[in-house]
Amino acid sequence: MALSLRVSLRSFRRNIPALATETLARQAEIDMDLSVEGKTERIPPGSHICQLYSKVTEIPGVTARLMRVGFTLSEKCLFAAAPAQIKELREELQKLQLNVDELIESGQLVLYEEREMFLANGKRFDPYFLLSQHQTFIAQALREGWQAVRISIDMSWLAKDIATPEQILKYEAASDAVFTFQNAPIIALMHYDHGKLLPSLVVEMLKLHPISVVGKYIKRNPYYLNSEQYMLKILRINREKERGQQ
Repeated sequence: MALSLRVSLRSFRRNIPALATETLARQAEIDMDLSVEGKTERIPPGSHICQLYSKVTEIPGVTARLMRVGFTLSEKCLFAAAPAQIKELREELQKLQLNVDELIESGQLVLYEEREMFLANGKRFDPYFLLSQHQTFIAQALREGWQAVRISIDMSWLAKDIATPEQILKYEAASDAVFTFQNAPIIALMHYDHGKLLPSLVVEMLKLHPISVVGKYIKRNPYYLNSEQYMLKILRINREKERGQQ
């Protein structure tokens, strides 16, 4: 997995459209904040954050506060989740005195309650296809004049019944590598149902995220491994397993 991920990332980086790359470079110095329950953390561009939730109703509140900051900074925001969470996000934004219809009409807020557009051929979970969708969204937002983007997706909803744990980890590692590599003007907040994840997957997920949201708290991860370190670790483990089988 690690070797194929490294090769795929190199190919992916080479194929990023020139316009998107140049525009991203111009936006690289933007400062961004993550705000949860009144606590604010300054985070660098390119941050990919994980929320582990126990109830799906936790998603809209965290997302609304994340987006409120983005709206004030002239950032374009995207939220993708089941229809019930879309409805709840609208309500949370309205509680924050935000006009949801105006935000949508202006193009600053995009809501998706169907997952097909994030899936290859509308039905297959492909880590690199999903990553390319993020890249396209960033490039489009910058061309439209927005300063950066904020993306919030319920990954448990998106990946339900169609993604393996290995595919999820590949997506997370690839996102960390590409966004960090480009210093991209993005905050990506991905939500996972903690109760539906294997304990071993939770451990690996946390290794790939420098910041996680658990309940109402923002937690910095002292055991964070960037994607390059993570892949090297997997390669080392695989080599040790191969030696043990000889």
